[in-house]
Amino acid sequence: MRFIFLIVFIPLFSFSQGDVKSIQDSVWNLFVDYARSKTEQQRMDNSEKFSDALKFTLSKQKSNEFPFDSLKHYRVMLESPDKEVRIFTWNIEAEEGTHKFNGYIQALNKKSKKYEVYQLTDKSEGMKEPENAVLNVTKWYGAYYYEIVQKKYKKNKQYVLLGWDGNNRVTNKRLIEVLSFDGKGFPKFGDNIFYSENGKIKKRIIFEYQARTVMSLKYDDGKDMIIFDHLSPSNPNLEGIYQFYGSDFSYDGLQFKDGKWKYVKNVDIRNDKDKTDKYFHAPH
Repeated sequence: MRFIFLIVFIPLFSFSQGDVKSIQDSVWNLFVDYARSKTEQQRMDNSEKFSDALKFTLSKQKSNEFPFDSLKHYRVMLESPDKEVRIFTWNIEAEEGTHKFNGYIQALNKKSKKYEVYQLTDKSEGMKEPENAVLNVTKWYGAYYYEIVQKKYKKNKQYVLLGWDGNNRVTNKRLIEVLSFDGKGFPKFGDNIFYSENGKIKKRIIFEYQARTVMSLKYDDGKDMIIFDHLSPSNPNLEGIYQFYGSDFSYDGLQFKDGKWKYVKNVDIRNDKDKTDKYFHAPH
């Protein structure tokens, strides 16, 4: 009822500081209700309430200036360094351990000079060759994004997203995704900019590994590189069976050069000042 009150009584064209705080608190409280849900049905119902409230808020004028401090702190929201893109993602875990993802993009449309809101629809289930697909908001490879890296080459700006996918009870996934915008300002996912370990170029990189293990995937400012655990099977005979894959305690990376992310093997992380933060423990 708190959020309905705000919808009815707060003018849609202007918000005071008190109004902004009340709206953000209401949205945050709905997210907390979702996060505390005990059953799949509760998660679905509370996720829908949170989603509706967030969509309403993002559609309002100057909502791009709302800080959403709590959502940002828990990385439900990521904001690009240029402040032109914000992306909100969260997951709904089913009883059998699979995950469905929800999200929104709020981005500055260079044509309209306005911030537009786009709802993300997870179509990853059954998607063929996802590493080579160009996708959009209605056909999205769903993930929970926890880090955004902004790069520019010539006049082309790209936002690289690091994400987690719970997948199922046997394997988890991590992915390196790229978000960009077409000539009309519409979001698109995927581009031929990522070199894989075997030298092939992919539109996104997806790692799959044993669900009981942890994989690190993080951007390192000092090295200006995306660094990640090198995954390998516990036995060479199990190659390609990802439920047996885990870190072999070596690290590889991707380094941005001439608009592409070049694969770098055996990255030395011993000089990193903070090795603990490279491990991000995703939601379960």
